[in-house]
Amino acid sequence: MFRRRAAETHAGPLAEFTALRAEIVLHSEQQWKTTTVLITTTGAVFGFALSGSGRMPLLLIIPFAAYLLCTQWVHSHDLINRAAHYIRTELGPKVPGGLGYEQWLTERRGDLRLRRVLAKTWIQPMVLIYPAMASLALGAEAVWFFGTNLSWATPMVVLGALAWALGLALTGLSVGLMLWSNRRVARGDFSF
Repeated sequence: MFRRRAAETHAGPLAEFTALRAEIVLHSEQQWKTTTVLITTTGAVFGFALSGSGRMPLLLIIPFAAYLLCTQWVHSHDLINRAAHYIRTELGPKVPGGLGYEQWLTERRGDLRLRRVLAKTWIQPMVLIYPAMASLALGAEAVWFFGTNLSWATPMVVLGALAWALGLALTGLSVGLMLWSNRRVARGDFSF
C-alpha cells in the first residue's frame, strides 16, 4: 500500500516532466525550421536578385527576414531553457533520486566565454547563421551599390541607403540578441 501511494505521488511530476520534455523537443524543432526558412529564403532571394541587373536591391529583404527569424529562434531558446530550469529545480526534487537528465546537461555545458561560443558555433551553426546571412546580403548589396554609378540625388538611392543602414542595425541587433540570450542562460535568469 505504501509503494502504491509513493508511485502515485511521483506520477504527477513524471507526467509533467514528460510533457515538458516534449515541449523542449517541439521548440528545438521550431528552431531548426526557422533556420531552414532563412537558408531557403536567402538562396531564393539571391538567385532571383542575381538573375537580373536591376534586382540587386531585393537583397535588402534578407537582413529584415534574418532579424525576424532570429527573434523567433531566441524566443524558442529561452523557452527551452526555462522548461529545463523548471525541470531541474521544481520537478527533480519531487522524484526520489531526482530526474538527473537536466543536471547531466548542465554539468556538461561549461562556461560562456569565447571558447564556449566558438564551440557552440561548431555544434549549433544556428547561433551565427542569422547575422551571417544578413551580412552576406548587405555585403553583396554594398558591392553592387558602389560598383554602379547611381546618383545620390535619386530618391530610390537614398531610400536604398537608408534600408541598407537599417538592415545593418538589425544585423547588429541579431548578434546582440544571441549574446544576450547566452548571457541570461549563464546567469540562470529565466524570467521574461
